[in-house]
Amino acid sequence: MSANHIFTRPVGLNRLLCVLATGWLFGCNSASKKNAPLTLDTERITITSSPASIPQRPLPPSPSFSQLKALSIDPVPSAQLAPQLNRLLTSPLIANIASKNHPQSSLSQNPHLGQFLRVASWNIEKSLRIPQLVAILKSEEAFKQQLKPEILSNPAALQEALRQRQRLISSDVLLLQEMDIGHPRSNYLHATREIAKALDMNYSFAPQQLEIDPAYLGLEGGTPPDPKRYQGLFGIAVLSRQPILSATAFPLQTQPYDWYQDELKPITSIEKVRRFAAHVLVHSQFQRELKYGGRIFFRVDLFMPGLPASRLSIIHNHLEIKTTTLGREAQLKEILNYIRPIPHAVIMAGDHNSAHTDVSATSLSRVVRRASTDPQTWIDAAANVWSVVPDGISLGRSILNNVKNLHNPLAAHIPLIFPNQTRRLFKTIEDFRFDDGGHFDTRGDRTRSINGKSSHFANSNQRYWKGLAPTFRVPRPIGPFGRTRLDWIFVKQPSEWQNSYRFAPHFGETLEMLDKGLTTPLSDHLPIVVDLPLSEPQLAPPKSTP
Repeated sequence: MSANHIFTRPVGLNRLLCVLATGWLFGCNSASKKNAPLTLDTERITITSSPASIPQRPLPPSPSFSQLKALSIDPVPSAQLAPQLNRLLTSPLIANIASKNHPQSSLSQNPHLGQFLRVASWNIEKSLRIPQLVAILKSEEAFKQQLKPEILSNPAALQEALRQRQRLISSDVLLLQEMDIGHPRSNYLHATREIAKALDMNYSFAPQQLEIDPAYLGLEGGTPPDPKRYQGLFGIAVLSRQPILSATAFPLQTQPYDWYQDELKPITSIEKVRRFAAHVLVHSQFQRELKYGGRIFFRVDLFMPGLPASRLSIIHNHLEIKTTTLGREAQLKEILNYIRPIPHAVIMAGDHNSAHTDVSATSLSRVVRRASTDPQTWIDAAANVWSVVPDGISLGRSILNNVKNLHNPLAAHIPLIFPNQTRRLFKTIEDFRFDDGGHFDTRGDRTRSINGKSSHFANSNQRYWKGLAPTFRVPRPIGPFGRTRLDWIFVKQPSEWQNSYRFAPHFGETLEMLDKGLTTPLSDHLPIVVDLPLSEPQLAPPKSTP
């Protein structure tokens, strides 16, 4: 997700009424995290083996400030600059500094899971609060100082907040989105390096785009940036306690949104109304964001003793938000086609932007075009002809469908009547098979999910009172609305271990206390985390496995 927060497209009476109706029908409390005690890591076990060589690779040179200004006027790079930009966007930085300083790494262990790998993912909203984040990662006392008084005064709430912090900082692998290098909004910090230093982890950073908006570059007034420090790099990162063996970034061929040309298009009247409504209702702010480059995916291979071949591939995604579900589905299929031959364990995670809406700027012509080509429009019209109460049937259908889809990208897609186009993304993931027959683990059972849920993906991604625990929120949600599930972790076991629970996801959790518990939230997203045991865990047999 980026600065253009998710809410809705321009809505009519139907949508407004169903928002109110579903808000009255449901509360917002998550089920108790009954299995949280099983996530406590009692000790860390030292790993003595190490790879033959540990690579280090600096980031290729960034364009100069004058070259960035030229790109902001004309996004087609010169013949001299184009190869430099290609190297920059395809050759990620590799910094195995922690492994150089401490050749022996470690893994968490507890009586329930044995040795396990802990993986987390977090979109940290344009690196806006890096000093605050670093402080709470390094110091429990600093974390307490930033908690709300009602958390500090409640022993049970405080204990839960500290447990969630500990689960985050003990992660062995941490995927981060919206990472800056050399941008004034984040005080020109190298955000990935700051977090890696705080956690004493190796890291790899892949630039996704260059921030070349004239407003950032001081070409439209305001405070000019420091040309010596401005780099405008915006990307994604992988941090690891184990050595990084290799890292490669892949600009996606599927780019349904052009972050330069599409951002320059004039804002229509209907879009102005939408933005005004979003600002008034949920305090969302929309701003132009001219960028060079598009969405990428990022492969980082880690040295992982205890796994077959001692190798783990991390596939880090940040799919496009300014498109329809079909656009994201095309990006996902491109990624899956690439990873299909990988023969060992794979974790695919990140911000998949699995929203029900397209948040790119709209227009009357696009609204009419989409409505006229959507079969639901004609079904509603036909139904209302026979309805005793005008618009009654379509209103009822809309209410029921919004209830079904609320907080649940996995909800059933019933074409024409109760649609959920987002379900296509997850159907694609569920049906996908690697060349070795492996697949992503979709299991959910009461003994291995954080809150005793037994639905699809409950072991790897926290289920909620309805659907899945939201990981994104607008600045001012309206009851359960303005919250959605965008961030995901998917796990492929080694083929030798399929159908066991070795390296299978356990206790997937959304760490909501790191938003709700702080006086100043760190991000508009919440971190997510999962544990992966390296041996068969000593847990009771699952009660339900769909």
